[in-house]
Amino acid sequence: LGRRPVLMVGLACNSVAGILSAMAPNVYILSVLRCVAGVGIGATVPPLFTLVTELAPPSHRGFCVTLVASFWMVGSIFVALTAMLLLEHMEVSWRVFAVACALPSLVGFVLCKNLVPESPRFLAIQQKHEAALDVANFLAQKMNSDAILANNTAVAPLTLEELQQAFPSRPTNPSHALHPPSSSPHWWGMVTMAMNDFLVSARQLYTPQLKNTTWPLQMVWFSLSFGSYGLLTWINTLFVEVHLKNVYFNALLFAFSNLPGNILTAVYMDKVSRGKMLTLVILASAASLMGFAWGAFSMNSYGIVASACAFQCFTVAAWNTIDTMTSELFPTTVRSTGMGVCAASGRVGAMVAQFVNGALVAEPVRLLLVASVTLLLGALTPALLPGGGDMTGQPVHDFAVDNVPTTNNDNRISHQPLIQRGNQSQGGGMSHGSVPYQIV
Repeated sequence: LGRRPVLMVGLACNSVAGILSAMAPNVYILSVLRCVAGVGIGATVPPLFTLVTELAPPSHRGFCVTLVASFWMVGSIFVALTAMLLLEHMEVSWRVFAVACALPSLVGFVLCKNLVPESPRFLAIQQKHEAALDVANFLAQKMNSDAILANNTAVAPLTLEELQQAFPSRPTNPSHALHPPSSSPHWWGMVTMAMNDFLVSARQLYTPQLKNTTWPLQMVWFSLSFGSYGLLTWINTLFVEVHLKNVYFNALLFAFSNLPGNILTAVYMDKVSRGKMLTLVILASAASLMGFAWGAFSMNSYGIVASACAFQCFTVAAWNTIDTMTSELFPTTVRSTGMGVCAASGRVGAMVAQFVNGALVAEPVRLLLVASVTLLLGALTPALLPGGGDMTGQPVHDFAVDNVPTTNNDNRISHQPLIQRGNQSQGGGMSHGSVPYQIV
């Protein structure tokens, strides 16, 4: 279906279910609608990070992913401020609050529909060369407009022949052979084909070429979700247990503590090895939880607040890093599926954490230490990734030929500051699977 359509479906699902939940006549329908809204959120994560990874240049890919991920912080601050305004000060119905929380997804849907193109990599791999050509040249023109004006020179556009040479016809997806698109024009046929595509792609994640990437990433997502998202749902309860009872202020403070973590990753993501960055910030997160546990044990309010904010700061840096690593380590053919499988592993970790945290919530020190130990286990996992999982400044793979990060440009699209042609040693030229020009 493509990255952009799935992203828009997820946004629409979340916004519509959110608005309808404000009209729910009872708690059962409310629960179903909130579940549907959650499905919408889950549907947005893989295509969102896949799309930004495939549109961003290698030299700024970490910054671009961090910028997109930072809007989780913006959303958290929006929700906290909206709750303080509507529920605490204006004392309106929770139904008004539910509608207000659904509006950002609706705005995102409109913006994506009007401003965000489909990934040219995806289009080219799907043999939609004309569409890929239009998007690639559009992006190249937009991204190089300042350089064009400064040099007063036009950039030669990519040609259809060059794109077809870079992305020659490949064997048909087995699921398409069983369910060709033309024979299944109805929505059920599209769903069936999408499910078959998913199963084929999911199996590829555990082939010899990719399994050494898939398993470690799933382990990191599980441990990070267990230690962070699993704790976030209980954080206000923990604050109450240690006598910090203003839940609105606590939520706002916790949301603002994301800002240093986003700045940290925005500045250093494209300068430091991804694996080293991930290990360091996870270790710092675990240390912050230990500080939180000490504050809870000694009933030190200032220590609790400081360590909780430090924990949020470092965990958001860890999430920015793992989002970047996951989206760039999988090849284009299975990138969105890989993101989805890893995100699902994270959901499992978060769900398991609910049971563990629920059993330990009356003992905050033990709860925090369990989460800290889980994070420490996750900090060891990046060492299992091929090449340490570092693709800083390198073009992403398009096909599962060699999943070990290298500087070889085979089977990849290269992205550089200007459209270039010529000798490869000068940054231009052509190779199989690489477009003959570079897009910022």
